[in-house]
Amino acid sequence: MAEACVQPAHWSGDVDTLADMVVKTAQPGDHILVMSNGGFGGIHQKLLDGLAKKAEAAQ
Repeated sequence: MAEACVQPAHWSGDVDTLADMVVKTAQPGDHILVMSNGGFGGIHQKLLDGLAKKAEAAQ
C-alpha cells in the first residue's frame, strides 16, 4: 500500500523502528497522525519522548 501513495509513505513491522523513523524525519510544524485500535506497542509515548528529546537537543 505504501508504494501506491501519492504522498511519501513508510511502513515497518517493528514499532521501535517506525517511531525512530518518524522522530528522525519530523520537522517543526509537522502533524503526526497515529491511528490505532489499541496501544500499538506504546508508540504514542515513544513518539512524544523522542520528539521531546529531539527538540531539547536542538536548543
